[in-house]
Amino acid sequence: MNSIEEARQAIARLVSKNRYEAMIETTAIFTELMEPYGIKPVIVGGLAVEIYTRGQYTTQDIDLILGRRDLANEIFLQLGFIKEGRHWFHPEIDIGIEIPNDVLEDADEEKIIKLHLPSGRHVYVIGIEDIILDRLRACIYWQSTSDCEWGLRMLKVHRDRLDIDYMLSAAGQDYPATLQKLKEWLNE
Repeated sequence: MNSIEEARQAIARLVSKNRYEAMIETTAIFTELMEPYGIKPVIVGGLAVEIYTRGQYTTQDIDLILGRRDLANEIFLQLGFIKEGRHWFHPEIDIGIEIPNDVLEDADEEKIIKLHLPSGRHVYVIGIEDIILDRLRACIYWQSTSDCEWGLRMLKVHRDRLDIDYMLSAAGQDYPATLQKLKEWLNE
């Protein structure tokens, strides 16, 4: 992607795509524009869950972790997004983006995956272990039954490839209830 104009055209072509594809491709286009500045936006939250559940879970917006909100704001506006509070919204493709934090907290940057898309673009996604731990924490501390369900589902689906030692260690550094709940999930 060489220019904002090319990026705008690529986003305009997403109007006819399904919501998931439009969100993932929008993120990939934005990633291409940020990488020359040494910035790697990382998908977290619901879209990460949607990726790891292969679309069984669905979300309505994109949560990205990245530094340089000032630059992100400038690029979003140039791409046709409208700033609404803490969100940017693109009216043509009906997509909202939020940057909940400048740094990836409670997660290992080494576990971030680079997901290559059929379009030839790519996005970065929080590691599977860390999104499971994120949902586990929401399950416990927000008493979110939905997060309990999806965290456990992801653990079961991806169990064979998970770094369980990492997860136990990370949960052990949290409140005791986190480690206890993780052990319960591992025993199910």
